[in-house]
Amino acid sequence: MKKLILLIICCLSLPAVAQKTPKWMEKSKKAVITITTFDKNDRKLHTTNGFFIGEDGEALSGYSAFKGAGKATVTGSDGAVYRVASIIGADDLYDVARFKVAVDKKVPFLPLASEPLAVNTPAYLLLFAQGKETPFKEGTISEISKLKDPYGYYRLNILLESGQENAPLLLSSGQVFGLAQQDASGKKEQSYAVSAGYVKSLNVTPADAFNSVYTNIGIRKAWPADIEQASVSLFLLAASQDAATYLETLTDFITAFPRAEDGYLARASHYAANRKALAATPGEEGVYLERALADIQAAARYSKKQGDVHYNLAKLIYGVATSDTIVTDNNWTIGAALAALVKAIEVEDLPVYRQLEGDIYFYLGEFPSAYASYMKVNESSLASPDSYYFTAKALENIPGAQISDIIALLDSAVLRMGTPTPPGAAPYILERIEFKTKLSLYDEALEDFDLYYTLAGGQVNDNFYYFREQAKFHKGDMKGALEDIRQAIRQNGQSPAYFAEEAAIYVRLQQYGEALESVRKALDLAPDFGACYRLRGICYIRMDRKDEACEAFGKAEELNDPLAKRLIREHCK
Repeated sequence: MKKLILLIICCLSLPAVAQKTPKWMEKSKKAVITITTFDKNDRKLHTTNGFFIGEDGEALSGYSAFKGAGKATVTGSDGAVYRVASIIGADDLYDVARFKVAVDKKVPFLPLASEPLAVNTPAYLLLFAQGKETPFKEGTISEISKLKDPYGYYRLNILLESGQENAPLLLSSGQVFGLAQQDASGKKEQSYAVSAGYVKSLNVTPADAFNSVYTNIGIRKAWPADIEQASVSLFLLAASQDAATYLETLTDFITAFPRAEDGYLARASHYAANRKALAATPGEEGVYLERALADIQAAARYSKKQGDVHYNLAKLIYGVATSDTIVTDNNWTIGAALAALVKAIEVEDLPVYRQLEGDIYFYLGEFPSAYASYMKVNESSLASPDSYYFTAKALENIPGAQISDIIALLDSAVLRMGTPTPPGAAPYILERIEFKTKLSLYDEALEDFDLYYTLAGGQVNDNFYYFREQAKFHKGDMKGALEDIRQAIRQNGQSPAYFAEEAAIYVRLQQYGEALESVRKALDLAPDFGACYRLRGICYIRMDRKDEACEAFGKAEELNDPLAKRLIREHCK
């Protein structure tokens, strides 16, 4: 009987044995860390828990500790302090963050558990500790909510005390499944956990470049793993950073993707375009031009198309040479750009190379060569509204060019914009109006005026009405011309030319009294406007007031009006 009682007592004591520290916990505690964040002025913001999930320093913790932080450090159980190098992913809704710590060796880490898990699964809350102590709490998962398949949001019957947030929750196997969080209701008998697997899945994407979740953190953000997405992020960041900061971003991109030519090309362009902002003194600007050339050479090592190497060099040099005429280095002249481009074309004759060739020749004033280059672009799949437009501009500067050919090129530019004609075609329409007017194609010019008015949504200025009035005047539509010049005057009543034009219309309409009133208004604004005295004289001649007419013609002659002498010979001798 005594043996039986002794056996029962021993059996009753077994649960106490089951609660002893798991074997894996001594090693796992080395993966638990504390994170301390600071603002941009090095003032301490927060201290919280976290843990490594990768031997390379990848770690998880809470987002709120990083919000507003300019930098952060991590302290390990051995007392070692490391710098937080970058934010890999974050979610402010669930208050979690994934980040990279700049470690100098492999670190202990917690392996992630497979999910989903089951209710009543045993759980261990492992707390940060230094020395031999291994503090932890036990409990079970009491409820599971779906967070994002297969990840869960867990409720546990583990009391979470202040300062224990973001500590890891592990399974009996020693795998981590969650980050501990307080019960938002304030109850102390239970706690919650966000799936560690979910936090591991968070990544910065190009769309996050201006996301407040990330912009609220001053610590550098990690690049997307995919090079194409990373390149998009790099492009987007250019508009939001100053020259010095973006240079750091470019260098960081190159460090992350050392074999990607895009990084070197982007930094070369940045060195060249922002050398004044980057250099401490004007004398140092040349250093950044040298660095730009070095980056072009670095890009060449990883480029699969050597023609592009020469093209990118030509484009870079052309940009510098056309924007800064005081650069004397022979490596940065228009001639050097053209020489590099010739090498590119020798490797492969691509339309994009010919486009730049046309731009260079146009800049040099060698318009026949520019025209030839642009025409090669127009004959390719790269033909665009701009390529046709610049071909027209080159042809315009070639002596003896036919205006009808220029109009045809502008027609092609407009057609390339698509149907119906979009607002972006408006500049080409204006150019076409000018040339149609030169050929006295007033009906066609007026159609373009109306099209431009429509594309502009009716938001046109006084100049528009003035030039359309002249087209209507030459066509013989005096009523329409008068309406337009009156609209021009309503928008700008301080232009004497508009009143003179109004007077000319009244003369054609034989309304000489109205014409004289318009002349008076013009002369009130510009007393030395010789053409207005001539118009006054013409009105008086038509009204049989010869003496007054001759006086007006005489005044026009004094003011060097070119037609005054002929009118004096005809009417005043």
